[in-house]
Amino acid sequence: MVLEAQLQQASLLKKVAESMKDLCKDVNFDCSEKGIEVQCMDSSHVALVSLLLRECAFSEFKCDRPVSLGMNIDSLTKILKMTGSNDSLKIRYQTDADTINFQCEGSDDRLADFDLKLMQIESEHMETPEQHYKVVARIPSSEFQKICRDLKEFGETIQITGTKEGLKFMVQGDLGSGNVVLKPREGEKPEEKVTLTVHEPVTATFALRYLVNFSKAEKLSGSVELGLGPDAPLLVKYDVEAGENGHMKFYLAPKIDE
Repeated sequence: MVLEAQLQQASLLKKVAESMKDLCKDVNFDCSEKGIEVQCMDSSHVALVSLLLRECAFSEFKCDRPVSLGMNIDSLTKILKMTGSNDSLKIRYQTDADTINFQCEGSDDRLADFDLKLMQIESEHMETPEQHYKVVARIPSSEFQKICRDLKEFGETIQITGTKEGLKFMVQGDLGSGNVVLKPREGEKPEEKVTLTVHEPVTATFALRYLVNFSKAEKLSGSVELGLGPDAPLLVKYDVEAGENGHMKFYLAPKIDE
């Protein structure tokens, strides 16, 4: 076996696949002794998805040599749909095999076994930009999802402004314009807080439909980090298990006024 990995909760990979599938079609999962990584651009090259699942996210993880496993995300999602919320998942890949094996086991001794055909996917590895963001906000991920979905009804483009007073999401469309402002606040739980670090105020404009897609990852983490910089890609980052087990990051190029 080149790769043998077990997830206590199959739902983790399920959530990851769900939040990728509207952005990326065929994806290379790069496996090494450190864990599993993914980097893929969407077809229009506006958004970048970057995933890291560290080996400690798995109850067992063994990878003898680095290997890139190309999978169709839709097919992967279909397999993972078969898993129940508390099922465990075993992933196995043998040297030079043209399939990868998924085995999910339920608490009721139900076993489901599936071999997924692997694909050869040409992809260049992109270095994710090390950005020094002027505005870093951490907000509840459920709230971020609601804002994106609500404002999508009014227009296609969203303007995000970060100042010390708060984070403002604004949309203008045929119906009129609307905005939502989140002010910094304390919360009993970390995922209820809104925190803002502002080195200088930033306003940037983005295509809203991508943010709606990014916000589908909200089940991965109670809070989401947003990074804003002048003329820089927006960072949307979800930590897996408080970041110890990895993260899922989305980058989105800003819309530059013609």
